[in-house]
Amino acid sequence: MSESDSTPSVKVTAEALAVAQPLVTWLVRSGVGYTEFVAALKPVFLAQAEAEATRLRQKPTDSALSLLSGLHRKDVRSLRASAAATDRDVRATGSSWGRPSAASQVATRWLALGWPDALPFSGPEPSFEALARRVSKDFHHRAVLKDLVRLGVVREAEAGRVRLLRDAFLPDARLQEARQLLAGAVADHLAAGVHNLTGGGPGRFLEQSVFADGLSADSVHQLHQLANRLWAEVLERVVAAAVPLCEQDEGLPDTQRYRLGLFSFSAPDGAAATGVPAAEPVTPAPQPHGPQLPGEGGVSSARRRARKGSSPRRPSQ
Repeated sequence: MSESDSTPSVKVTAEALAVAQPLVTWLVRSGVGYTEFVAALKPVFLAQAEAEATRLRQKPTDSALSLLSGLHRKDVRSLRASAAATDRDVRATGSSWGRPSAASQVATRWLALGWPDALPFSGPEPSFEALARRVSKDFHHRAVLKDLVRLGVVREAEAGRVRLLRDAFLPDARLQEARQLLAGAVADHLAAGVHNLTGGGPGRFLEQSVFADGLSADSVHQLHQLANRLWAEVLERVVAAAVPLCEQDEGLPDTQRYRLGLFSFSAPDGAAATGVPAAEPVTPAPQPHGPQLPGEGGVSSARRRARKGSSPRRPSQ
């Protein structure tokens, strides 16, 4: 019997609030208040309760869904249709968030190929035109260039050349792409952890991190720089492996999506993760579209015992 079966009333509120704190910070800074967000959450709770009832092979009666979701039965009855529609919309749009556009694929392929930062706009390889055609023949390379210029990832240089701006790969926070990038990456990260913790299916996802405390600002700066260098290496190797696999599997039925990512964060010891770092982080390594690599492992300062491990194992059956 699993832990989740033997202790169904185990509360995860404290952990959920820790996860929610930076989310609430984002909502408040974006002008979304408590009442508005709670109203938006009701159909989400109902849809997840219906999914859980199906997983448990329970009949999804109003009473059962009310018990699972905590919603009043009146809300369950009135929200059934909107909950199903909301769930479909979130799944359809959320699964595509972080999926690279043609423009970002061009930038990613540019980095992976190791071509010069300045390319002639047209002509044989290596050129921007040839690069764009490697990614897709459905979009004219001039349209792809305009989108990359809009995103601030490239600029048109002298003599008809296009220059890659390696220090401009963090998306502009004002753009919808940046919000969707964050939402897609964080949602997949959390989904991987929830799957591992609650036994949501066979196997486990990679979901690890390294933690160190008692560090000076200079030491943290060095670790940020190391993370940036490592991400550049990971990006290059994974893209180099993924491109031929995508080409090989094109047109197959029942395909899947995949996300690998990395994040780096610092804050004063004992501070909550509110999204306010201890100091300005160093300029990130090239990151045209970002996933993230997630667990629980650790390194500590000399005055604390080092600890090392992984996220909790899936409960035994």
